[in-house]
Amino acid sequence: MNITLQQLINQWKTVPNKFEVGVGNFEVRAAKAAVSVFKESFHLQRFNSPGNFGWKARRDGKSHPILIETGSLMRSIKWQHLGQKGTGVRVYTDPNAFMGTKRHKGFCFAAVHNAKDGTYTYGNTGVRSVQRQYIGHSTVLKDKLEEEMMLIFKRLLK
Repeated sequence: MNITLQQLINQWKTVPNKFEVGVGNFEVRAAKAAVSVFKESFHLQRFNSPGNFGWKARRDGKSHPILIETGSLMRSIKWQHLGQKGTGVRVYTDPNAFMGTKRHKGFCFAAVHNAKDGTYTYGNTGVRSVQRQYIGHSTVLKDKLEEEMMLIFKRLLK
């Protein structure tokens, strides 16, 4: 098949725009994938990355799943664009999600659970915190992001 120089130029004219759109779409898909992977940690009862073991059992012996008493912590995982489209996204736990909770009203306890054992104490009790990581660097998420990145380049060729 022969192609003229003008046909080649016309074919590649749209590539910068397609790439920009692809990056913007990637940001949204990446953020949604991150939120999904981190929320899945609550259902797995461990951090969603291979090699992680289940969260430590609770001390009080209650029967509901760990960290899902009200669901506010899991629902607090959000994402947002940083500035303009194409400048990145941020995945975070929203402190406003804890304003209406019955226990720990207004206290964003996300850091307490994600931090290393003993980083925090519970009030004046002297009881040290237990790490139950649910958000962070996950190889499950990394694999999903690599798949999404490849889609950017595949769509350039269409």
